[in-house]
Amino acid sequence: MSGIKLSLLLGLQLLGIIFSHGQDNDGFILVKKDGTTAIYERWITFPNSDPPIEAREVKGEFYFYNTMFAGLNLIQDQSKIQLWQKHVSEFKVYPQSDTMTWLEYSYHDIPWPVSDQDHLLKYTIVEVIPGKSVFLAFESRENKTLAPVRKGVTRMELSGSWKWEQISPGKTKATYRILSKPIGIPKWLTDPIIRSNIMTTIEEYVSLLQPEASAK
Repeated sequence: MSGIKLSLLLGLQLLGIIFSHGQDNDGFILVKKDGTTAIYERWITFPNSDPPIEAREVKGEFYFYNTMFAGLNLIQDQSKIQLWQKHVSEFKVYPQSDTMTWLEYSYHDIPWPVSDQDHLLKYTIVEVIPGKSVFLAFESRENKTLAPVRKGVTRMELSGSWKWEQISPGKTKATYRILSKPIGIPKWLTDPIIRSNIMTTIEEYVSLLQPEASAK
């Protein structure tokens, strides 16, 4: 094999290693990591978009020292939401007759140049395997009574999930995924904001679930 061909082959192999590093089986690419907390992203077609729109899906994987039900309860706790979601100025949970579902409204104060945003989500507990895991899905809903459209506020279209897995009696692995429809802001501008915000949010969420915090 000639030197040129060999160099080209080695270059392509190296390039493949670089692009595959940090990529999982679902096509997510590792974009940020701090200790045992990892943030991944992938770009997929937003469901039912016509014409098709490429949308960012973010996945966070992390651990905390508490039960999986403590993790579930915290995302429903109106009194603590602003302790781990600093940008949320309004938050309301609407229980439903089916205790496996609820609605949630959030208003987000977003720094310039992005406008403030809000959303109404329906949460559904899809699966509970006692002692092993809880899987929760969420998606955007419309309700003019609970969440009327506000002037100058961008209504987010979202879907995603939470999964809590009980690794041991005192340790849980959490996987959070969220897919958001683009709102026309350039990717280079939103990338650092999104990645920094989700990492900070996870850190604050975990801190509230530590045994010493839960005892307060």
